[in-house]
Amino acid sequence: MKRAYFAFAMMSLTAAAAVAWGADAAGGGPKLITTIPVTSEKPFGFDISAASDGNYYLADGANGTLDVFDATTMQLRDRIKADFAGIGPTHEKSGPSGVLPIPGTSQVYVGDVNAVKVIDVASKQLVKRIEVSSSGIRADEGCLDPKHHIAMFSSGAEQPPFVTFINTDTQSVIAKMPLADSTGLEACEFDSKNDNFVLNNDGMKANPKGEVDLIPAKSVLEAKPVIQAALKLKGCDSPSGLALGPGNDALIGCDPDEGGKQTTLIIDRTNGTPLAQLPFGGADEVAYDPVSNRYFLAGGHHSTDNVSRVGAKDAKFDPALGIIDASTRNLVAIVPTGKFSHSVAVDGASHHVFVPYGAGSSAQFPGTGVAVFATE
Repeated sequence: MKRAYFAFAMMSLTAAAAVAWGADAAGGGPKLITTIPVTSEKPFGFDISAASDGNYYLADGANGTLDVFDATTMQLRDRIKADFAGIGPTHEKSGPSGVLPIPGTSQVYVGDVNAVKVIDVASKQLVKRIEVSSSGIRADEGCLDPKHHIAMFSSGAEQPPFVTFINTDTQSVIAKMPLADSTGLEACEFDSKNDNFVLNNDGMKANPKGEVDLIPAKSVLEAKPVIQAALKLKGCDSPSGLALGPGNDALIGCDPDEGGKQTTLIIDRTNGTPLAQLPFGGADEVAYDPVSNRYFLAGGHHSTDNVSRVGAKDAKFDPALGIIDASTRNLVAIVPTGKFSHSVAVDGASHHVFVPYGAGSSAQFPGTGVAVFATE
């Protein structure tokens, strides 16, 4: 993810007709269930989170750990150390960052400075360090192709930015793909329906305000990854979050710079056709929950007037969790969250939404920790 969003304490084409706003977002949910304290000696900072197989995982930079929570009981279970970089001079030189669980196993792939690390959460051990760079820049967000057993991680702050494809059976690098003209790389997902990787790209010469790149799995398996198509985005500057929904829908969380219009797009992920533009923005990580058929957007840079303050001096944000109905493509609720709430993960089985937050939030979000909401 871009800018200082890494809270490491460097301290339908029409809008929805009605949106529930507030802590209780009547009828639209989700409602706040509890907060889980997460303490640290250093100022609390975190990055990406994920949920899988009954666990919720958080990249905890302040403690230099992968934090493991029980998604049902909402209890912090383990803090696993793996010589993570911790808080560095910039967020690009800090870790851990991206968190990618491998369903059906006890393995979690975690982005860190110069490497992707494979953690066994059962034994609480680092089992493999996979070198991807020597520049001192972190491997950031990742996504999994369970069909071909490939993990993809973006290194968006490198010069030039590149992505790395890893065989999850052999835990070895298959190939790397540089994107020479890119201004940065963001979230990715694997589209099993169309057999390609989908990647948010901050900008290329042809699309300086951002695009979505499609990378066929076939080209990766041949160790010659290529961008088959670059989807131009209309009405979205700085695509950050990415979630694949039902059909060919893909939700793009847009996080523009100061003065830009904050929006969220839903597009046809095969050709870029816009399907909805929604009045909620400033989101970094976004997630789709097939159980509730809803998207959840962590708007750490959200502003109530939908005008971006990113990059402004002494910028103040109105962090919130946006909820979108995937069937109607309507924004159904906006729920306040704590400071720096740019990360979100959903455990469909327990109907829990996890949103970590930083210090100085409010009485509703005391100290530092993870807020847990109900999906509906």
